[in-house]
Amino acid sequence: MNETTETAETAYNLRAGLAEDLLKRIAAQLAEHKARQAARPQHWGYAGDLGRLNEELAQVLASLGDRSAVDEPGLKH
Repeated sequence: MNETTETAETAYNLRAGLAEDLLKRIAAQLAEHKARQAARPQHWGYAGDLGRLNEELAQVLASLGDRSAVDEPGLKH
């Protein structure tokens, strides 16, 4: 029998660290996306990207207990 010594606290801390890393990576990619949009300000695709992204991020926020972004009018792109 293969027993694990991982606890709920250990798993939570590892996953929280991953979430924090993902947020940093998202911020870096968003900065790059913004720079690409600045080079092509008339291109609507970048705004569309952010409309979809904002919907997805609102769902993530809701899964953490805050539905305010999901329930906001105007969230749809």
